[in-house]
Amino acid sequence: MMSDLDQLLGRMRGLPTDPRLMDMEEAVMAGVAARRERAVARRSLALAGIVAIGIGWIGSVVPGSPAQAASRPVVIGMSDYAPSRLLGQ
Repeated sequence: MMSDLDQLLGRMRGLPTDPRLMDMEEAVMAGVAARRERAVARRSLALAGIVAIGIGWIGSVVPGSPAQAASRPVVIGMSDYAPSRLLGQ
């Protein structure tokens, strides 16, 4: 049994290598780079979500100022006979 395996390995050693093995390093490194980019994008998205949650939480905890009616806007050149003035708005 061991001699059969030795013979098989000896025959394989004599065969030419597959040409696709020459490009294997480039394919592996491209895969590693793509995986790294996905991880960076995932981390950035998670950080943006955490920041958004934090801002929303802070906005809900900090008391707001009481609402006040806006003062009447001053429009230059507005006639006293304008519809909004006549209706008292």
